[in-house]
Amino acid sequence: MPAEKSEIEKQKIALFTRLKDKGLFWSYSKDMQYDEKLLIEHTLKYADFDDIVLLTELFGKSKVKAVWAKTMKSDQRFIKLNLMIARVFFGMDVESDYFKRQTNERFEKLKMLAS
Repeated sequence: MPAEKSEIEKQKIALFTRLKDKGLFWSYSKDMQYDEKLLIEHTLKYADFDDIVLLTELFGKSKVKAVWAKTMKSDQRFIKLNLMIARVFFGMDVESDYFKRQTNERFEKLKMLAS
């Protein structure tokens, strides 16, 4: 018999479902299932401030920061958002130049595919 889901796990799934119902995952199938990394990334990119606060409470700052660093930090499209997230949620003392110097992994992958 599978173990019952913890209250935190239920809250994570509830957040995912609410944001999915709001259309946050517009580029994915309507039948998509809960995905932790995707929830964290899309909440940081597209959700409201209060949702990001809840996200950090549910997953912890270190997990959210790890996903942010891997998926968003180097993305030049989100410099202002990254600056706010870094300062407000992770307590980093950075300026926007910090993000402009980051290697944009997404852009580099697209360049490799195009060549």
